[in-house]
Order: sequence, then C-alpha cells, then structure tokens
Amino acid sequence: MKKTSSFKFAASKAAILLLCAGFMITVSAKAEPETGDVTVAVGDVQAVAADGASRLLKKGDKVVVGTTVKTGADSRAVIVITPRSAIRISENSEVLIEMVNQDVQPADVTINLKDGSLGALLKPNAADELDFKVRTPSGVAAARGTFYAVVVKDGKGYAQVKEGQVEIIPNEEVDGNQ
Repeated sequence: MKKTSSFKFAASKAAILLLCAGFMITVSAKAEPETGDVTVAVGDVQAVAADGASRLLKKGDKVVVGTTVKTGADSRAVIVITPRSAIRISENSEVLIEMVNQDVQPADVTINLKDGSLGALLKPNAADELDFKVRTPSGVAAARGTFYAVVVKDGKGYAQVKEGQVEIIPNEEVDGNQ
C-alpha cells in the first residue's frame, strides 16, 4: 500500500509539473511579439530592428513586429504576416511591420510603407477575419478582402486594387483632424 501511495504522489507531482511547464510555455509564447515568415528574399533584403541592429534576411527567417524591412535595387521579399495575409515588398522599398494582433477578432494588422511599393495579398473572404491596413505618409489603405498594391513616391501614397475593395482614409481623418 505504501508503494501505491508513493506512486500516486509521484504521479500527482509529475502532473503538476507538466501543468506548470505548459503554463510557462504559454505565457512565454504570449510574451513574444508576433512575427512574419520570410518566404522569398532575393538580393539585398535587410531587417532593421527597433534598436537599429541590421541583418540580411533570407528565406525561412522570422520578422518581428517593430522591424523595418529594406530592399535594395533588384531586390524583393515576400513575408507571410498571418495565415490569411502576406506582403510582397518591391525593390528600393522601406516597410515597417507596425502591428500584428491576432488575439482580437478580426485580427488587426498594420504595415507602414515608408517608401517604395508593396503588394498585399489577402485570402478571399478574409474581410470578417482580418483588418489589414497599409499606412502611407498621405493616408491609410484598408483592405476589405482583396489583393492590392500600394506605392509611396515623393511622400505621397497611391493604391491600385487588383481584386476586391480598398478603403482609402486620408491622414486628416486618420489623425482626427477632419
């Protein structure tokens, strides 16, 4: 009977340790910022962290929220931001992965296009599951379940809709200065 008692105690202790380990993994996973997966990196594709540290990106790398991705001449990158969205960053572009929050419904993604151009590809019918925005110096292009391109040239933002709808919100409205 003593052996059964010891076994139950050991089993209970192991179960508690497993629960604690699972909880700690969940907490540490939530503490990490959301990331994107680099699926294509051709040429000079740099990731610049918030602290200014720079590294060359290659296929398979992760890009953390707060990272700026810069592409050189004849360079491009494709980053899967969420399971329902990706961006294609064209040559000579600068893009900040500003926000990715998949803990809200719909998931909230904001990409800040500083210069150059990018294409945003959202899976069809993602409008109810994803609030995807591209911020430019002149406003925000908010996707409504579509494939579209955004360009910043001479400090002005332009959007081209390939399929679906995009809402353009001028900075005056975004900043609340209607």
